[in-house]
Amino acid sequence: MSCTVTVGICAYNEERNVEKLLGNILCEQELSAKSEVLVVCSGCTDKTVEIVQKYSDSDHRVKLYVEKERLGKASAINRILSNAKGNIILFVSADTMPSKRCFTRLISKLKTPNVGLVCGNPVPTNRTDSLVGKLVQLLWHLHGHVFAQLNDAGLARHATEIFSIRRGIVKEIPAGTVNDDAYMAIMTKKKGWLVKYDSECRVFIHGPETFPEYFEQRRRIVWGHHQAKKLTSESPQYLIYLLPLYPFRVFKFVLWLCAKYSPPVVLAFLSTEFVVNAAAMIDVFRGKSHSKWSTAASTKKVPLR
Repeated sequence: MSCTVTVGICAYNEERNVEKLLGNILCEQELSAKSEVLVVCSGCTDKTVEIVQKYSDSDHRVKLYVEKERLGKASAINRILSNAKGNIILFVSADTMPSKRCFTRLISKLKTPNVGLVCGNPVPTNRTDSLVGKLVQLLWHLHGHVFAQLNDAGLARHATEIFSIRRGIVKEIPAGTVNDDAYMAIMTKKKGWLVKYDSECRVFIHGPETFPEYFEQRRRIVWGHHQAKKLTSESPQYLIYLLPLYPFRVFKFVLWLCAKYSPPVVLAFLSTEFVVNAAAMIDVFRGKSHSKWSTAASTKKVPLR
């Protein structure tokens, strides 16, 4: 029996969300009986393995891989890439919740001959009654706006918390890779494929609720952008990268932000991004690695819908 789609999930202590996620995938995403769901549980110390095992015992599509030690996300990604049997591999973060028929959209858009990777639109569930909540909402709102603009111009070369990719475009990612999505998107683009973005394919996420966690998460991600550039000789799409290449576009993005959010929030966001980028650059010079990062505890407290 041939397999058409492989869903890949990397999980580390995701007992709060993984059961709902698997239920969503198996019941709401219209996966065929020929599909498979590969879950790599890496160094879990909670009930994540037990929950996934329950689904594996009851549904032949779910396959559990256990790494007793936490080896980093790159190791889990490579296990999925090496074991996937589907023509399409769909990666979804374990701490997210896809909207209905999200997978169908991601899979169908790969039928376009020159498209190699399609990613969805992360939507944060954070409340906006705190500055950090506003920063999280602004960050992902801006992310979607930038992605949509670059997508329409054929310039996108980044991915998100959920994306589908043709099997074989990327067979393995380097050990210690932090931003696996950015790495795979860049390699897809370098091999002559288009990277596309579907704003209607929503996946719900929950960002940090405290400023230290927000700062450290952004610091790791920006560090991961520098790492991706070192590994591929190309930069992912983020504001510091875009500024020298497309200054007018970046200026328009900032004006767009000012029209959507209050000046104090925009100023707080831009100031934080400046310091985050400086901290990440210092990490690069010091040789600090973020390949095994501490999870932001507040992102796991609120169950997703």
